[in-house]
Amino acid sequence: MKLTPIAGLVLLACCLGQALPQARVAGGEDAVPGQLPYQAALSIGGSYNCGAVIIAERYALTALTCVCSDGKDKPWSPNLFGITFGSVDLYTGGKEIRVEEITINPNYNTLKTGLALLRLKESIVFNENVSAVPLARVDPPVGAQVDISGYGRTFEAEVNMHRTLQIGQASVVPRRECRLGKSEEEPVDNDQVLCLGHERRNGVCRGDIGGPAVYQQQLVGLGGEMLGECGGLLPERFISIPANYDWIQQNIQ
Repeated sequence: MKLTPIAGLVLLACCLGQALPQARVAGGEDAVPGQLPYQAALSIGGSYNCGAVIIAERYALTALTCVCSDGKDKPWSPNLFGITFGSVDLYTGGKEIRVEEITINPNYNTLKTGLALLRLKESIVFNENVSAVPLARVDPPVGAQVDISGYGRTFEAEVNMHRTLQIGQASVVPRRECRLGKSEEEPVDNDQVLCLGHERRNGVCRGDIGGPAVYQQQLVGLGGEMLGECGGLLPERFISIPANYDWIQQNIQ
């Protein structure tokens, strides 16, 4: 990986669009143990397809499109899903916990800006390499530098998820820049979008959808949708955590 993009792997069909989201952190750098203790990878049927974020001992967040079929908002059985965390190597050193329940926030503006709350079958044991990330109440200002991360592809032709966790940076840009290529169904100004821009050969790609965007040690967004190709010049839509803050807090009590 190189520096900036994030995205979701293509494994099964997901809410909207094509199959599961496709994206990766391109232009990123290798993360070191303990650097991103909240980062998780989401698997379905044993295959990794998206990112996820630890927000409490029994809860993680991911994108709506990572847990359901194309164009739908009804999630697949939670028994199909698990999250892996605690290692910067996707395939060794981490721990997996299966998902017990999936709750969809029904207040989304579009399917690709919806999020899913994952209740786990057992509590996560926190340590120096694993911990929850605080949730932001306010979106970062335009121009702010945001950390993005994931195990997704680092270049368009990469076949499998990237083995080593990648971290990159993106910049907050006005939401209007994420209206490029919008469909007729989308609201003119989607306040659930955090729009993140980047240089060419940076940004998200397959495997990073549902992964974190963090500003000042708080979770501000989840990878939602690519507007162009991996590593292209177009920005990416992230799902705003502040726009969903109240709902999340009510559902993890």
